Amino acid sequence: MNQTASQALARKWRPRDFDSLVGQAHVVKALSHALDNQRLHHAYLFTGTRGVGKTTIARILARAVNCEQGISRTPCGKCQACVEISQGRFVDLLEVDAATNTRVDEMRALLENAMYAPTAGRYKVYVIDEVHMLSTSAFNAMLKTLEEPPGHVLFILATTDPQKIPATVLSRCLQFALRQLPPDQLADHLAHILSEEQIAFEPGALRLLAKAARGSVRDALSLTDQAIAYSAGHVTEDTVRTMLGAIDQQVVHQLLQALAQGDGKALLELSNALAAASAPFGAILDELAAIAYRLSVAHFAGGLDADDPDQAALQNLQGAFGAEDLQLIYQIATHARAELHLAPEEHIGFSMALVRMLAFKPGGQGAVTRSAPLAPAVVKATVPVMAAKPAVAQSPLPKAAPQAAAPAVADDFDESPPWDTADDLPVAQSQPAAPAIKPQPVYNQSASGDLPSATNWPQVSQEVPAKGLTRQALVQAELVEASREGDVLQIVLRTAIKAYTEASMVTRLEGALGQYYGSTVRLQMQFGEAQQTAHAVQSETRRQALEGAKQALQEDPFLKDIQNLMGATVVSGSERTLSNTGPADI
Repeated sequence: MNQTASQALARKWRPRDFDSLVGQAHVVKALSHALDNQRLHHAYLFTGTRGVGKTTIARILARAVNCEQGISRTPCGKCQACVEISQGRFVDLLEVDAATNTRVDEMRALLENAMYAPTAGRYKVYVIDEVHMLSTSAFNAMLKTLEEPPGHVLFILATTDPQKIPATVLSRCLQFALRQLPPDQLADHLAHILSEEQIAFEPGALRLLAKAARGSVRDALSLTDQAIAYSAGHVTEDTVRTMLGAIDQQVVHQLLQALAQGDGKALLELSNALAAASAPFGAILDELAAIAYRLSVAHFAGGLDADDPDQAALQNLQGAFGAEDLQLIYQIATHARAELHLAPEEHIGFSMALVRMLAFKPGGQGAVTRSAPLAPAVVKATVPVMAAKPAVAQSPLPKAAPQAAAPAVADDFDESPPWDTADDLPVAQSQPAAPAIKPQPVYNQSASGDLPSATNWPQVSQEVPAKGLTRQALVQAELVEASREGDVLQIVLRTAIKAYTEASMVTRLEGALGQYYGSTVRLQMQFGEAQQTAHAVQSETRRQALEGAKQALQEDPFLKDIQNLMGATVVSGSERTLSNTGPADI
């Protein structure tokens, strides 16, 4: 191996000219034209994530403008200026780390020297790294010089967070956004370097390193240095996978094969084996989502990418999943990845994600089937019954359409209705939420219409055009008697809320009832226990529906399978009916 191999690859292979720069062709093209045509701007701003070449381009630009052979895109690299810039000791190249020089005094001292001519070069170049870390006062001190610098001064600013730079500074600079390198391009770059270094490698190892670098050339080279040391000079896929803690693609393919075959037992056995090996479940979910994406693209593009390294393995999976299956796997994997920290254990969260993929597979062997439909207004109860607690699983069964056979209402009332007058005050009694679509009241315009009775009063009280406390007084009142004397309707109601018997409330109730019946109403409100009210009837209906929901949950075959398979339990009190409101808007 080469004697200089001990030098860090990131330093040894740092580009010295634009031709050796990787992945920033758009920036190289613009700067090359500017240099060749002698049209230099006085201030440049390079933005981008770590390790993409911001400082490297700044140094190349400094060499290009100070090369003794003249200003050009191809500095000679041999003159005193080029050599000293490469070695970091050129007197007219001032590199400043703004993260440690944030104060205004430091910036003023730095800029005072800008007025003096360069000592050895053609330009005095100021490279300010992480410029967003400067204080507001430091930025203000810099503005005037940045806007109208002497002709021999060139500012090059670099930052990973351009959002924090004042607009007054941005407007004075030519801005270039450097891009992260895609994994394929990074892997090719690593292959070239290792070939030049005469170090043996496997292509699969370089793909893993490139993926782990997340677009950063510097990170990729640092990881490669680590891999060379870890593998004793032979960079293999197995050693790199072990070093990075990366997952074996074969395991992911086995999981997908089990999903394709609807084999729940095999899925859980694989999950348990991964848990025993302390596998990174988040990374496995990422891989499942990534493969689902690649298969989806292949489904609509007509085939897999010929350059895909996993083409053979994915070819076997391509026909096993339909478009809906792949969308489902992707969605469940990404959601489970984001919620993995909420699970009692990562293994439990991962296993439940696999069970979901199997349970909801459209039309497949793992699709959820039942010998008989669940009782009306029950299916929704299976969504919140599994809470994220130890020994408790979550089961997101699909929602069934509501059926009119079970007009269940909410067990707690989330909000009070709007008040119809300014002096209406909320009563210390819980009120249920309104349904999404309020039924329009049907008024009885016949003065000789049917009188209200104890049987129909709960329904009538909901149809009367009223809101706020007036409506509450109606639906929580019981009809005692009703009679008609000529054109006047006499109604006696009983309520358990004292405030509803006050004269002002009685007057409002008479007006609402009069509008409904189309005649004059004389109302008497009695204070006492009320039983046959709309509120009481609805509450009882909802209670019965909730009991039916609990019974149906106990008999649900899918829930029993989850309980037997994973030891899940139903959290008492978490059951819900399909509809949280009944026919009344109370």
